[in-house]
Amino acid sequence: MAGLMGAMSVLARFGGGGRGGPLWMFPIMFVLGVIFVFAVIWVIFALVRYFYRSEIVPRKAAPETPLGIAQRRYASGELSGEEFEKIRQALLTS
Repeated sequence: MAGLMGAMSVLARFGGGGRGGPLWMFPIMFVLGVIFVFAVIWVIFALVRYFYRSEIVPRKAAPETPLGIAQRRYASGELSGEEFEKIRQALLTS
């Protein structure tokens, strides 16, 4: 019984029985605060990545290649079949 009372008095002093309060909580609260800050930063980073990869944020269109321009003009009827073949051969051989 005396051992239990001695242990309880040590815990009472360590747990804030004096004027200073529970000193053992400061390192725990510091670590929890750091974890919380990193968690908030991680959530913000994950949300930015999600919205950047989704269609909410439009991406820039890839620049058209000369062959793509010729194909588009041929499809719209601006170029005849012969003109398109000449352009395609010139682009593929260069």
